Amino acid sequence: MISVLIAGLIAATPVTSQDNNLLKSFCLTAFQAAMAQAGETPPPGMGEETCSCFLDEIAGGAGIDTARDTCKRRAAANYKSES
Repeated sequence: MISVLIAGLIAATPVTSQDNNLLKSFCLTAFQAAMAQAGETPPPGMGEETCSCFLDEIAGGAGIDTARDTCKRRAAANYKSES
C-alpha cells in the first residue's frame, strides 16, 4: 500500500521540496513501523539516513524496490559497523 502511494507521489512532476518532505515523512513512518514489527530499536539517525538514501536513489532513477533494497543494505552495513 505504501509503495503504491509513494509511486503515485513520485510520478508527479515537477518534484518540490514539499513533495520530498511528504515522501520522507511516509518513508520514516514505514521505517518506524517495520522496525517496531521486527521488535528492533533503530540507532539514532538510521531512519533519517535510510530515507534520505531512498529519496536519492529514486531521484537517480531507481525503482522503488531497488531503492528500498539498496538503502536497507547500506543502512545495515553502516550501522552494523557502529555496534
